[in-house]
Amino acid sequence: MSRKQDIIDAATELFSQNGFHATSTHQVAKLAEVSEGIIFYYFKTKEDILLEIFYDSFDKFLEAFKRIMDEAPTGLAILRAWVGLHFEAIDSRAKNILLLVRDFPAGLINEDSPHREAIMRRVNRLNQYLIAAIKKGQKDGSVGPCDPETSAMVLRSLLIGVTRLALLEAPQSERFPDAVWEFCRSALNPNPSQA
Repeated sequence: MSRKQDIIDAATELFSQNGFHATSTHQVAKLAEVSEGIIFYYFKTKEDILLEIFYDSFDKFLEAFKRIMDEAPTGLAILRAWVGLHFEAIDSRAKNILLLVRDFPAGLINEDSPHREAIMRRVNRLNQYLIAAIKKGQKDGSVGPCDPETSAMVLRSLLIGVTRLALLEAPQSERFPDAVWEFCRSALNPNPSQA
């Protein structure tokens, strides 16, 4: 493993345990077994480490979602798999997701942020995938009439809230992913016999 990856792994561990603001670069360096100067060789700021974690997590999620879009037979099947993918990410990358849900600075998407464009490019790509899935579902009959753009925003907002709940507040039951999907399915296609 590279020193850069050691730093990212140590930061992910410490940020998720202690919080982003409560963790120093000194602590990250100690856990990564590198000098603090090496951290700043790879990253200009501690915030840049957090951004690297965000980009990596989001990009992996988008790659997996794109594979689903290429393979699923209907728009509704794409959306079902997307909900499942979301819960898989919560399970397999819980520390990364917790860190981003709890500590990601909202200021990074302000108009004057130098990171806004890179962040919004990823968010917009996710939105476009969701919109395309809804439109595909409307075309193949698996999704009922709705505004695809608004529905995509509602679905994304729902999953953001569910993620916060699952990671910060309530232990997740085995039925939670199915209940979330059933809610989404009934909203997208209130007459499943037409799917």
